[in-house]
Amino acid sequence: MKNQEQVRLELNQWLEKKNQHDIQLNDDLNIIEAGIISSLDILELILLIEQLKGQKFNLKNIKAGSFNSINSIYNSFFAVLS
Repeated sequence: MKNQEQVRLELNQWLEKKNQHDIQLNDDLNIIEAGIISSLDILELILLIEQLKGQKFNLKNIKAGSFNSINSIYNSFFAVLS
């Protein structure tokens, strides 16, 4: 698995590609409410999380808000392993 800095950088780069509205990204921005990603993008995001973790996605880790921001993604899926 990649370290925290690498994970956050790759999540940010992925979101920059999805950012069609030139919204200023930060680690706390609610990327769903801001319209940067849609519900359809969540599947692609799950694949990215699997790639970054180097293991299959565990559906048990999904909680309300898990995909809201870079911080919530990191805390939900990576922080437990750090």
